Amino acid sequence: MGPALTWPANAPTEARHVFLIEMDPGADALLRVLGPFALHEATVTGLDLMPGADRQELRVEATGLCRDLAARLGRKLEALPIVRAVGVGWRS
Repeated sequence: MGPALTWPANAPTEARHVFLIEMDPGADALLRVLGPFALHEATVTGLDLMPGADRQELRVEATGLCRDLAARLGRKLEALPIVRAVGVGWRS
């Protein structure tokens, strides 16, 4: 497994939703998974990607989402063909 790529969260302290995404590896996988965040006008405040040979694990922190919208975004992520699993939670 390669090194982790991290962009620390440095946004103001407010409720942040955390998305844990397991996905297939691929050159464009990260961009394909981040697309729905832009469509929902979420502000990504942190990323942590753990690449692997047979899968990648991505942790995304985002603000600007109510619980219902975060749940809807989670379902959209799950529907992507490259995504294997999604977990959604929040931090305050």
